[in-house]
Formats: sequence, C-alpha cells, structure tokens
Amino acid sequence: YQQNISMARLNREFQLCQDDQDLTTIGCNFGLENNNLYTWRVSMLGPKDTPYEKGLFTLSVEFPLDYPNHGPEFKFKNKIYHLNVVSDENRPDYGHICINSINSWKTSGYVRGKPNYAVKQALLDIFCLFFKQGVDSAYDEQMAYYYEKEPLKFNEEARQWTKKYAES
Repeated sequence: YQQNISMARLNREFQLCQDDQDLTTIGCNFGLENNNLYTWRVSMLGPKDTPYEKGLFTLSVEFPLDYPNHGPEFKFKNKIYHLNVVSDENRPDYGHICINSINSWKTSGYVRGKPNYAVKQALLDIFCLFFKQGVDSAYDEQMAYYYEKEPLKFNEEARQWTKKYAES
C-alpha cells in the first residue's frame, strides 16, 4: 500500500518538475535511470556570471521506498569544485550535497517551516548553491580558505573544474 502511494506521488512530482517553468528556466532536464521512478537523473546548467557558467551538471536523485515519508538523496554525478559538495571520489559519499533543508527532509521527512517541501524546492535550493556557498558546512578546508581569503583563486579553480568535468 505504501509503495502505491509512493509511486503515485513520484509520478505526479516527476511530471510537475518536467513541466515547471521555474525549473526549465534554470536549465533543468529530467530523466529516469533504467526507467526506474525511484532514481531520477537531473541535469542543470551552471548559471551565467558564476564560475560554473557553461557547465552541465548532472544530479542523481534516489528516492526511498517510503517516499514521501523521507526525502531523496541528491548527489552530483560529475566533479564540481564547491564547498558544500563532497568532491573526493574515494569517499563513499562522493557527490553528496550539504544543504540543511535537504538533509532534514531525507532523515525526518520534514523541513521545519516548509511543510510542502518537495523536489522542486530542493532543486531550487541546489541551484542557489551556485551563487552562495556555506563556509560553515564546507567539506574541504583549503577550498573554504580560498573561498573566503582568495576568491579569485577559488573562482579560477571552479572554472577549471567546470571546463574539465562539466562543460556542456
């Protein structure tokens, strides 16, 4: 019974995301991995006037079987030079994105103050990371140092990674 509810909700959300003007405006495209409604592939364009411009970033979105009781896991599939994304390919959580709302949704199924939190909002939150990064939740201390103390060096490195790993 729970899986029927979950599949119906996922089907509806997938359709809503595909048709959503806000998401298409920021360059989101949607697909399913192996035709599985529980594993989405989302591509997102790096925004203009950021070091991620001209990048095509791919995300995997893996939903638990009890969705929407718990939120999905969002991960970048291509390498990205970003404070809030695990960029070490040797780590088991490679590609993990640190955003409080998404992490809260995944573990508790609830985002405080946002009772209708859904995939669209999570993707918009991820898109916002291209513009502002959270030093408090940085995965790499050297990267955080550059971001705060040497922003030109940080931006140049982010541009290089974008060109190397995500150029569209």
